[in-house]
Amino acid sequence: MERNNAVLELNRATFVLVTEAHRGMARAFDAARVGVLQAVAPNPLRPSEIGERLDMAPSSVTRHTQALEDAGHVSVEADPDDGRTCLIRATPDGIEELQRLEQIGNDAFSRVVSDWTTDDLHTLTRLLRRLTSDWAERGASARARARQTKPTRWRFRPNSAADGGQR
Repeated sequence: MERNNAVLELNRATFVLVTEAHRGMARAFDAARVGVLQAVAPNPLRPSEIGERLDMAPSSVTRHTQALEDAGHVSVEADPDDGRTCLIRATPDGIEELQRLEQIGNDAFSRVVSDWTTDDLHTLTRLLRRLTSDWAERGASARARARQTKPTRWRFRPNSAADGGQR
């Protein structure tokens, strides 16, 4: 029972952290766009490769790529190996934008953990890397098992007994 409670608390704490981080990032930038830019920063990629890496629909890859191209952060060029597709490449301005965002994030983290010891920082980093690795290794099978259960769905049913037939 102790372990179950510890896992539950970790699950809750992780959910809150991810939710708050996502909310904060969404106020500062478009996370999906940054994901596309990060994906192509090391090497140019085809749109299909970006979609696979980011679990993103082709139309979303196209939309974000167009916005990044309009901003001057990526260039789109013909794929010399496959005339049916293109390669998306980060521009120097795109790399600079990633560095700017990383610095903003680092400044925010520095303020949040300003009273943490270096040992605390190393411990959390080590454990987060372990959690990320284990999630990558076992997360897909855990999610597949979770999908096999039939969750209760919230549905609006007009004139249902639950709302006294009022709608």
